[in-house]
Amino acid sequence: MSEQQFKELFLSEYGRMYKAAYILLGDEDEAKDAVQDVFAKLWAGTSPLKEESQRTFLLTCVRNRCLNIIAQRKTKQKALLLLTPEAIDSGAHDEELIRTIEDYVDERLTPQTGRIIKMHFDEEQSYKEISSSLGISLSAVNKHIVQGLRKLRSTFKNREV
Repeated sequence: MSEQQFKELFLSEYGRMYKAAYILLGDEDEAKDAVQDVFAKLWAGTSPLKEESQRTFLLTCVRNRCLNIIAQRKTKQKALLLLTPEAIDSGAHDEELIRTIEDYVDERLTPQTGRIIKMHFDEEQSYKEISSSLGISLSAVNKHIVQGLRKLRSTFKNREV
């Protein structure tokens, strides 16, 4: 696809894609980011595009990206709730708690597990993105996240920060 074709496609489909993303996410910035992610992958050539089904394909891509964002939100919320439900419910010491957890991840987890935990929860990368970036299997990514969360839960379960 030429640069001119890409620009034309962007201009003709951006509004529709943004509306769909906004309906799913309820946040302007996240909706814009989701649409930009889809176009970035399209420009990078990682998403093939058939001319006869462009509109449907792009809307499906933006929907899937939004669903991934929603799943990441839920995963992050679950992880926080599993770590310290009392602190989160009360809203107290949030910054101190986050600093303490970050220190634990940096100092007490293995470097690889800590790196994967940060990539997933801080950078909001999917297991697949982490796997590709680090050159490890999806099951290895899952193993590191499960082990890291298990250690975090056991350390912070009944701890007042």
